[in-house]
Amino acid sequence: MGLQSTPLEEDHDPNELEWEASLRRHMGTFTKFNSIDSTQRVQWAKDNLFEELSAHGSKRAQLEEDRGKWAKEEEEMKARHLLELRREIVRGWMRIEEREWQKIREQWKEEASTLQEEFEDELRRLQLITSSVHNSINSRWPPLPTTNPGPVAIVGFGQDGVSILPNGFKAQSILVVKNFGQNAGGWLTSKHLRLVADVTGNKRGDIVGFGERGVWISRNKGNNTFTGAPKMVISDFAYSAGAWRIDKHIRYMADIRNVGRADIVGFGDAGVLISRNNGGLNFSPGTLALNDFGYNAGGWRLDRHLRFLADVTGDGRLDIVGFGESHVFIARNNGNGTFSPAQSVISNFCVSAGGWQVGVHPRFVADLTGDGRADIIGCGGAGCWASLNNGSGGFGPVNLVINDFGTAQGWQVDKHPRFVADLTGDRRGDVIGFGDAGVYVAINNGNGTFQPAKFALNDFGVQQGWTVSKHPRFVVDLTGDGCADIIGFGESSTFVSYNDGKGNFGPVQVLTNDFSFSGGKWAVDTTVRLMANLD
Repeated sequence: MGLQSTPLEEDHDPNELEWEASLRRHMGTFTKFNSIDSTQRVQWAKDNLFEELSAHGSKRAQLEEDRGKWAKEEEEMKARHLLELRREIVRGWMRIEEREWQKIREQWKEEASTLQEEFEDELRRLQLITSSVHNSINSRWPPLPTTNPGPVAIVGFGQDGVSILPNGFKAQSILVVKNFGQNAGGWLTSKHLRLVADVTGNKRGDIVGFGERGVWISRNKGNNTFTGAPKMVISDFAYSAGAWRIDKHIRYMADIRNVGRADIVGFGDAGVLISRNNGGLNFSPGTLALNDFGYNAGGWRLDRHLRFLADVTGDGRLDIVGFGESHVFIARNNGNGTFSPAQSVISNFCVSAGGWQVGVHPRFVADLTGDGRADIIGCGGAGCWASLNNGSGGFGPVNLVINDFGTAQGWQVDKHPRFVADLTGDRRGDVIGFGDAGVYVAINNGNGTFQPAKFALNDFGVQQGWTVSKHPRFVVDLTGDGCADIIGFGESSTFVSYNDGKGNFGPVQVLTNDFSFSGGKWAVDTTVRLMANLD
């Protein structure tokens, strides 16, 4: 039933009329209200409807409160979802970055492996260069004329100092100087050259070291003793004094003026520098003796070009012999510590003239004919080639003199040391090589030609466990009879085989248990072993 319009009586309160009109407009749906007498409706609304409206208001307030809570929870939920979304995005980027880092790490590992291989190749190359240079130096006959001929001693620059095994060959070595070692003075094979030379003119080999700040000498006092405190004789020719480097520059101790005392000779950046030995361990400042044969002066490189000191004129003075890019050059000694300009004497034995390489083809400067003048011989592809000194400042044709010891016969620098040494006492160089099966020799006929190579000893070879990287071998006179013997620094002992004077070698014997590899005690990268005349 809808709301009915009922006339109001005159005595009705106007406010009541307004209430009624309001209720009619807003509360027409209340059936109970419509059934009440019009005169009672206002009072009924006051008594009943306001309570309902109040309850409805409370519910509305609660709803608003709940709605606020829901809005807050919704915002919190949105924030949590946003945070989780952000975290997932971060985790996604981290996964992407991790994959990228993994790729970078793999790339770094690959590059590190490549660099390690390149480093090892470079180290082997430098070892081959050093081996080739040392082999050439130690096998040249006669050696640099700064010491007496006669039996040689072992000189070892160990980690704790210098030890020797004298010419008498006692079984035990003697520590003679607590210096010149890796743990005794900080001497490193990669930075500091160490040699033995007579610097006083008393026919005794002294200890010489090219150190960090200069050249140091420990003088030989005789009776297997040396001055304990080395003396720095010049602040030059050193790592931090002159910027001399093992992989760039060659340094010798040699009697350039034929006065009986070794001078300092260095092939530096600007050329050949000389420090004259004035006696009494007094050395003059280094002076440029020749603006050639240097790293910058001529572009000479250790991995391509060899340089030696040898008497090519027969006057008893050491000249310079250099195997350049396309020519062998000679610079003659003027006798006063200077040299004449370099002259080309052979267009062979070089990188671009014959394809000769430092790490493949050993070359030597040695007297092959006994006339006191140095000739040239090299182990090439087909065998050994030689060019003889003609005595008038030139050299003859290059001829194949031995059909062995070459790369065609399987000889390799990193496996097979080769030397030129006098094996028969006739003052002419013979060829000796340490091959796979053992020792091979080719005896000089006396005129620069050679007998066929023959197998001489089934030891000191690759098949017996000898390696270039661990076991140095030398061919030197150990007995003083003028004939070179064999000495090898093995894995656990030092071995010798004595020459019978005809180029034949006797049984291999243990000389001493010192100076051997011994688990790295005498490793080639931390120590140096030389053979030298000390008395």
